[in-house]
Amino acid sequence: METTQIRTTEISTPSLASLVYKTELESHPHQSFLQATAVHLGQRPNLEKILSERKEEKVGVYASGPRMMRQEVAAICSSFSADNLHFESISFS
Repeated sequence: METTQIRTTEISTPSLASLVYKTELESHPHQSFLQATAVHLGQRPNLEKILSERKEEKVGVYASGPRMMRQEVAAICSSFSADNLHFESISFS
């Protein structure tokens, strides 16, 4: 099973979601956290493309940020009716 996380960041401080994800990866010792993480800097990742390329894999999408961005991410995720997709939106305000 291949697992991929999408995380956009400009600092090296790990998020709560990445810490939870790292714990889950510990059950897969053949794949390191860094190998399973895609970091996109300076622009948003093409989420529709990424999700369509991983139709057979389990995918978790965590969105944190401005409300409009979280709503856009939720709309993209809801357009994929897959049992293997987990979406979670986090707001700290």
